[in-house]
This record gives sequence, C-alpha cells and structure tokens, in this order.
Amino acid sequence: MPYRHEIRIAWGDCDPAKIVYTARIPAFALDAINGWWEHHLGGGWFQMDLDRDLGTPFVHMGLDFLAPMTPRHRLICEVAPTRLGETSIDWRVGGYQDGVHCFEGRFTCVFVKASAFAKEPPPAEIRALVLGQIETPAG
Repeated sequence: MPYRHEIRIAWGDCDPAKIVYTARIPAFALDAINGWWEHHLGGGWFQMDLDRDLGTPFVHMGLDFLAPMTPRHRLICEVAPTRLGETSIDWRVGGYQDGVHCFEGRFTCVFVKASAFAKEPPPAEIRALVLGQIETPAG
C-alpha cells in the first residue's frame, strides 16, 4: 500500500484559468516524497542531511497531467518507491482529488554523502527500509 500524503491546495497555487498552476505540481509531488521519508524515518530531507549526512538530489522528473486540480478538494498523493539501485531510487507519485486521478509522476534520486555531494550507496538501514516498501506492478 503506498503512503498517502494530503496537500491543501490554496488559491495562490492557481493560475488565471482557476486551476493549479503547472509549476506547482512538481512541488506537490516532492513534498509528498519528503512526507514518505518523514513517515518512515521520523524526519525528511532536512533531517537526513543534517543528522545522517545523506542527500537524495533528483536526476529525473517526469509528469503526466491527467485532470485539472483546484482548491475545491484536498490533493491526495500516493507515494511509493518502485526501484532501488546501487546508488539511486525511483519513485512513483500519483495525485488524486475527489477520487479523480489528476497526475502521475516518476522521479529518480541519487544517494549522496551530503557534506561532500559525492554519490554513494544508501546506508544499510535505508536500503532495508526501501526494499521493504518497493511497489511492484499489478499483474
């Protein structure tokens, strides 16, 4: 079951067409991924950087826009890791409003030693956590 992250869309998130401004959608998805880390580790990217010297900068983002979003309903983002490589992690983020699938995103991050900004494998406890949460395709 993917982690579900709730986002309150505000009037300021919208464009003159009265729907969510396109540039806000990646920000919502990244907030939801950060929420996944907070939920599973007790802290998100800020704490990972400061407390674990671990960063996960993004190297790929892809979004499919399926339906417009407005402030009328909460945005529910379903987040799950889909692949763990030696030094990278892939994510899926699906955005839903009032039961309507609004966007689907695919993201890739690389694990780095934050103080050196040098690529490295994730620590064993992070690897075990992610492997236990990997979303497998329905089939």
